[in-house]
Amino acid sequence: MATIKDIAKLAQVSPGTVSRALNVEKESAVAPETVERVKKIATQLGYRPVQHKASTSATITCALITTLTLQQETEDEYWHFIRKGIYETAKSHSVTIQNIFRIQNGVDPKLVAEYDAIIVMGSMSNQSLKLFKQFNKNIVVIDDVNSDYDFVDTVGTNLYPLTRMALDDLQAEAQGPIAFIGGNRVEMRANGSVEREVPDPRAIAYHDWTLIHQQPDMSEITDWTSQAGVTAIKRLIDAGQPIGGLLVASDPIAIGVLKGLRDRQLTPGKNLPLISFDGIEVASFLTPALTSIWLPKEELGVAAVNQVLDLLASHRTWSARISIPGKLGRGDTFPIKQA
Repeated sequence: MATIKDIAKLAQVSPGTVSRALNVEKESAVAPETVERVKKIATQLGYRPVQHKASTSATITCALITTLTLQQETEDEYWHFIRKGIYETAKSHSVTIQNIFRIQNGVDPKLVAEYDAIIVMGSMSNQSLKLFKQFNKNIVVIDDVNSDYDFVDTVGTNLYPLTRMALDDLQAEAQGPIAFIGGNRVEMRANGSVEREVPDPRAIAYHDWTLIHQQPDMSEITDWTSQAGVTAIKRLIDAGQPIGGLLVASDPIAIGVLKGLRDRQLTPGKNLPLISFDGIEVASFLTPALTSIWLPKEELGVAAVNQVLDLLASHRTWSARISIPGKLGRGDTFPIKQA
């Protein structure tokens, strides 16, 4: 009698893909043309599925594709906690994260057909995501900045309006123009190469805000590291334009900014107001403690797994965007402390 392995060999797909294609409850996770090919071969071979006792709890398999390097994830608490949210929620819902692909090594799109769903961390090109979707229809992207995605589920936060709010708050305290320090996002291809650098929503919001308020654009776009923060703030100061306030796109960059300001005998919260983003734990232990906008981290991971479960249960053909709002936290760098 023909087996799943026989069908897989002729269809040039994995046994797992054949199993899903022949299961009416799971065939939606496989590309329609693959389902048709597998069923045709199964009929030709006279395949008959083996009947098993119904299982009370089926395990869902999921793969994680990350556009971050191991070093980036290790150095940035933000990504660490997103992963934590994914793993803890997956465990509590019988979802197994079976594999982790780092996009820098290249990922063969055919490999994603092995899993019930895919979670992507970071920014990928439209073309690459569409390529992955040919082999797996259940894709959720976390923390991507591409608003053009209308064919996959996305989970993120409201960075643009948060930035505009923070700039308005800074303007109320500042004695001069507001400067911005941030970085670009890197959009990756499936083969591991860089598609392009794309502006971060915080940088876009700052640019728009300066135009509306007729303020000079005093921005430094750099790397997402503390050392880059040191260099960026020194460049801004050396440019000679008085800085009335500072908005920094992430706490790791802001840690470097604090050092650079300290080297110039300037204290945020005393000489000028400063607001950062992320709300990582270490920010509250700095001197002065960073006033940072808390961004969802674990919550993004939780929401991504919930989206996977919804995709598999509903078999819906439309995509959803989940936005978890951030909020301004407490610290010593904003507002200005009166002497």
